[in-house]
Amino acid sequence: MTRLRPRARHFRILVQAGFLLAFVPLFWGLAEPRVPGAAASILLALDPLTAIGTALSDWSIARWTWIGLVVLALTTVLGRFFCGWICPLGTLQQLVSWVAGPERRKLPKINRYRRWFAIKYIVLTVLLVWAALGANHLGWLDPIPLLHRAFAAGIRPLWHGGASPGGWISFGLLAAILLLSAMIPRFFCRALCPLGALLGVFARLAPLRIRRDPGGSCTSCTLCVFACQGADEPLDKHRVSECHVCLNCIGPCAEESLHYGIAGAGNLLPTPSLDVGRRRFLLAVASSAVFSPVLRATGGGIYSRTHDAIRPPGALDEEAFLSRCITCGACSASCPTGVILSDFGKTGIEGLFTPILDMRRGWCEPSCIRCGEVCPTDALAILDPDTKQAIGGPAEVRIGTAFIDRGRCLPWGMETPCIVCEEMCPTSPKAVWLETVEIIRRDGKPVTLQRPNVEPEICTGCGLCENRCPVGEQAAIRVSSVGESRDLRNQMMQRKLKVSAKQV
Repeated sequence: MTRLRPRARHFRILVQAGFLLAFVPLFWGLAEPRVPGAAASILLALDPLTAIGTALSDWSIARWTWIGLVVLALTTVLGRFFCGWICPLGTLQQLVSWVAGPERRKLPKINRYRRWFAIKYIVLTVLLVWAALGANHLGWLDPIPLLHRAFAAGIRPLWHGGASPGGWISFGLLAAILLLSAMIPRFFCRALCPLGALLGVFARLAPLRIRRDPGGSCTSCTLCVFACQGADEPLDKHRVSECHVCLNCIGPCAEESLHYGIAGAGNLLPTPSLDVGRRRFLLAVASSAVFSPVLRATGGGIYSRTHDAIRPPGALDEEAFLSRCITCGACSASCPTGVILSDFGKTGIEGLFTPILDMRRGWCEPSCIRCGEVCPTDALAILDPDTKQAIGGPAEVRIGTAFIDRGRCLPWGMETPCIVCEEMCPTSPKAVWLETVEIIRRDGKPVTLQRPNVEPEICTGCGLCENRCPVGEQAAIRVSSVGESRDLRNQMMQRKLKVSAKQV
């Protein structure tokens, strides 16, 4: 048997601290073009649910997400090491519980297992069924995307005009998780985390686990229970599916009865079954399958166009995009102008937390392709910068079209000179062009106006005109998703495009 002394626990603390501290520069690297996109989003690729979610919903393993499958394979050997050694959200919870409750940690009942901790397996089942039916919502509660989204949508937008409702909710969810961990250590890990549930199922196969000496040296002092992070109860029935491999239980044992390693059946602690039950499992599968179509009926899928949501450049068609997007917020964190927001309400429940563009907050820089570089699941493709720019003709990639509200436009509706939108238009020739007219005002004074018009075939939908429009609140020129190149069904001249598509 391999015996691990307390120094192994100290090494684990150093590894935990390293991954938590690495989150900060990696998150910063999302917006730094000099950092490779795959490197900046490596923590998202390490998450097994990222790979499994896209595999179920889109039948593909995107980019570097196969690394998560390696983590899953290692879990079948080492146990839930990802939870105890790598996961930054788990480390944050542990840190909060350590700071907030030194007296509470002395109470054994705080770390005892509760049957309702099995809720996380129901949560995992529901999310996996939805993913298999094409509605990938694992990112809602998956800890790594959740942590990224809270910082990307809730904190970083403060430098770009404030967080959106989706951002505040994302950050509020993170805050609630940390507050609950002050009451029960790692509450989210124990009761709700779908990633922890997935790793717990595979950890039951692990030959490496907590063992007890067969000689009967254990005195039931309960010191191991005080230090346990996962409520796996090493003193009684070792719940290997709950064990975070933190090794905290080994050090306090004065009799050295507990060890982590491989041994014979003589010192194997009893492993109880998961507190889910066949009926609960089947009910979760059936109810989630029935509820899945309701998600799309609330405004997701192709119906999101009725709300005119503008997706980032390189986005797949709406159905494929929703099946791959894990709502991690990496694209939002990478955007230099802050135009990408976490959606709440505009695209329905199915589009909750997915990225949309708000042109009053920023614009899509014509030469920027960073959001596609950092996307871990290929929901946003990596583009060539030239494909986004309309230089000498129409652009290959368009995210929408600008339309002029003549009632709000200063030259059209207010008889006031203004050419801001035309000046800001980055295309060549300009998609916004001016029509010079002379009119007689109501007071009898003549005035020369240059009224803006839009050439739809040249417009890329970058939103620079809308962002710089001097009209307060709602701009006089606004970008619509109509005309986006990712979907022929969302065009202004659908009949002509359908005929062309049939000919091709």
